Amino acid sequence: MIGSLRSRLGTRSPFEWLQVTPAVALPLSALLIFTVGGTLDAQAFGLVEVEWTRENRQLDRTHYFYFDFWVIWVVLTVPGVVNLPVAWWLRHELTYVRIAAGLALTLALLRTFVVPMASVLWLTGDVMREDGLILRIPIGEAGASSVPSPSFATLSILMTAWMGGLGMWVLTLVIWQAYEPLMSRFVPHLAPPRERSQGEPGRWGGFFQRQ
Repeated sequence: MIGSLRSRLGTRSPFEWLQVTPAVALPLSALLIFTVGGTLDAQAFGLVEVEWTRENRQLDRTHYFYFDFWVIWVVLTVPGVVNLPVAWWLRHELTYVRIAAGLALTLALLRTFVVPMASVLWLTGDVMREDGLILRIPIGEAGASSVPSPSFATLSILMTAWMGGLGMWVLTLVIWQAYEPLMSRFVPHLAPPRERSQGEPGRWGGFFQRQ
């Protein structure tokens, strides 16, 4: 059974694995961040909770919510571990597959350890040093029907991380679609995992294709 599974995976692209992992990673990240990633007590750290700002001659309040940086990093990173099995393809006998596996593993590492938190820091929050690293999330009150809640700040972190993940998912799709044509053109001496059957689409296997 294990040998059969290895044989089937060996005829498929590691990029395809990265295309389907969000089905597990997204709900798991939502579960973890709302159960583990709670806000810190701003008063206990002497941190600003509300700040008045003026924009276009109007006063607005910005609410600040604080999170333990490493807790958030962990809860955003753990779901991405499902990307890492692409390293299995590095053991394949064909160089064609090992090159694809190297690219896929690079994408997997970025998607798991870098992109989620980098997206949050770039688009949503910033890091402070107060007896450790603290992630600060500002939420403006302008246009809101009620005062922003800690859950809203948590959701903001999650959605921003998902946006970064979506960008990497699209990049993975582009690389997957471009890999075979580019390899065929620039390194034609490297053979794909299996020969094409007559009438078969010119693609390397597929989770979504009948064999």
